[in-house]
Amino acid sequence: MIITSFDNPKIVEIAKLADKKYRKRSGLYVIEGYRLVTDAQKYGADIAAVYVRQSVAEQYSFADRMVVADRVFDKLGDTVNGQGVLAVVRKQTDKPTSPTGNSLVLDGLQDPGNVGTLIRTAAACGFSDVYAANSADLYSPKVLRSAMSAHFCVGLHECENIEQAFDLLRDVTVTAADMQGDDVFETTFCGKIALVVGNEGNGLSDCTRCRADKIVSLPMSNGFESLNAAVAGSVIMYQIFLQTTKRR
Repeated sequence: MIITSFDNPKIVEIAKLADKKYRKRSGLYVIEGYRLVTDAQKYGADIAAVYVRQSVAEQYSFADRMVVADRVFDKLGDTVNGQGVLAVVRKQTDKPTSPTGNSLVLDGLQDPGNVGTLIRTAAACGFSDVYAANSADLYSPKVLRSAMSAHFCVGLHECENIEQAFDLLRDVTVTAADMQGDDVFETTFCGKIALVVGNEGNGLSDCTRCRADKIVSLPMSNGFESLNAAVAGSVIMYQIFLQTTKRR
């Protein structure tokens, strides 16, 4: 069977998933491209359905795939010149829980590229969980592209506010990134660490400044005071990874 109508209920739902509010209400999101779909299967993501473009359908052997006429498929998704495959995935909808290992906290980050890059670095550093408060939608197309499959490797928690995130960080040393903090390369990390990265323009929230156990920074030369949030957060995560995981 080939889906040929724009009014097909499945096609209508995929189109609705471009809207953040509908993604939140439905608990679903869309991933695009062969790599993301195969990685979602590899890491055990809860895939609701896979759709392929009719003209390239023979290239893909996904089980239970649905074939969509080219003119209809071309109206779906967010990627220009895509690979002709996408999937609808169920979000991690469990109530936010305390981390099982090191974790990342996004405190008001708004740039989807930064959010996706930080999620990917967290996964690469073996962090178990990512908490997002007042931040860009974790499941937006731009975040998904930047994270490059990391969504399937870490626990993702959408918090109502930063206070909720802190309430979950029990028995964890909360370390915040700020240019006024101590040199991260002279800081000792042990036990479970939660790294908080603040808003690109305004930095850390007042709550984080009050409740963080440590505040660290990166040393700078040539008069620079700060780096891009994703770059700075990634460097600090690797330092945490080196001390708490890699050298064990």
